[in-house]
Amino acid sequence: MGRGRKPSKELSSRDRKIVEEINSTSVTMPQLAEEFGITKQRIQQILKRARELGYVLKRRKLSRKHHAIDQCDLCRKLLMVANRDELVTKTDLAQMLNVEYRVCGWHLNQLKASGAVSKKFATVRSRGIIKALRFYRKSSLSAYAVGRKFGYKNFSSILKYQKQKGISVERR
Repeated sequence: MGRGRKPSKELSSRDRKIVEEINSTSVTMPQLAEEFGITKQRIQQILKRARELGYVLKRRKLSRKHHAIDQCDLCRKLLMVANRDELVTKTDLAQMLNVEYRVCGWHLNQLKASGAVSKKFATVRSRGIIKALRFYRKSSLSAYAVGRKFGYKNFSSILKYQKQKGISVERR
């Protein structure tokens, strides 16, 4: 004979609330997990069990045609950051906005595709290069001197490459 509880034929009230939120809002699983104090994996288990018990889950995956950029909080926050500074990495963006990297990347791609954000925004991958570029913009040191300060032997080549990509590295 097995030990433990018998499986319930119904969902608990908490689990029903989770299913209702999934069906009625566009909340993500990490957001739900944080709200209810459980893991994302547990949310997936609850949804699987709900399907087995006959609950209908109407969760749609976001697609470009269903995504309203002007109504999306994350897109608004990304636009605010984009208006402040173009020198930022996607990793830094995700950390600033407290979202997963891939979620941030998806929304950023939607903004780029719609033309709301420049294609060159958040294309630099290295935090070190961004620090060096910001320092170069503000200082009067030569490209060689800035490169030595930040450990780049070929900083003038990095500047040239960033200019080719359309990223402004002009001094202010």
